[in-house]
Amino acid sequence: MSDILHAARAGDKFSVAKLISYFESGRLSDQEACVAFEGELAKTKHKTGLLVGLTGAPGAGKSTLIQHLVDALLASQPNWRIAVVAVDPSSPVSGGSLLGDRTRVNFGNDERTYFRSQASDLDLGGIGRNTYRVCRVLRSFFDLVLIESVGVGQSEIEIARLADVTLLALQPFSGDHIQFMKSGIMEIPQAFVITKCDAEDLAKRSLYQLQSSLDFMQKVDGSVKPPEIFQTSSVRKMGFNELAEFVSAAEPLAPMGDLERENYFLRKEVRYYFGEYGIKALALLASENAAQGFEARRLQLTQKLSQKFGAL
Repeated sequence: MSDILHAARAGDKFSVAKLISYFESGRLSDQEACVAFEGELAKTKHKTGLLVGLTGAPGAGKSTLIQHLVDALLASQPNWRIAVVAVDPSSPVSGGSLLGDRTRVNFGNDERTYFRSQASDLDLGGIGRNTYRVCRVLRSFFDLVLIESVGVGQSEIEIARLADVTLLALQPFSGDHIQFMKSGIMEIPQAFVITKCDAEDLAKRSLYQLQSSLDFMQKVDGSVKPPEIFQTSSVRKMGFNELAEFVSAAEPLAPMGDLERENYFLRKEVRYYFGEYGIKALALLASENAAQGFEARRLQLTQKLSQKFGAL
């Protein structure tokens, strides 16, 4: 077990993949192994990588943005290691997932990068059921973990709960910002990224349109700091260095904010398996193991709730 952690820390991609498989597994033995892995990590000094979320409508150019953003980050931060977790939608008919982002993102043989595809498992919110657990372990080995969510419509904003920093990708003149204003998605990112700004005049008009929408929102609630806006173009090789500078300057959540995030995803999992009855029981059980690590808390709570309400 410690060999896997040691190899993953050294950058061995096979060991990282094997470790992640434990956190994606539903078998009891693997979940117990996750508790042991977390305990081993707590004993040693490890990274606390930044979690960066990327969301946007389907076809907004998120995968291309990831390719160029990671390239720019690696160039500006020569000591960084970066992991990408791409969540693809699962079919409501077959339950399968194409995991097609692998065809669009290619880091070559760069040892400082790692790419992992996940299926959403039809989970609402734009990320998979185990995405948070996977990102928790990846941030122990990487300086930055970039999470690409399923393309958003009007409700898939779970990425903001997961990430320290959230980016929202928009296409020029797509009308996405109007839909996002209606649904509240415009309120979640720390930065907007207007992609495909290949024609300068159209890019400027798109920028003014977005700024107008944000100005309107500021009039409604002036207490919120307005997000940054970046324009990028893979054709013109424009905007990625500025975006990389913004991302690299961001900070992970403080310990209290990290604990709130853990509790949120713990409640989400309990609600998924046990419903509102499980949430009510969670309040009584949570205080019994509040001092333990997340994986230990998760396993003990789900086992106790399974005994109370029936097996998972």
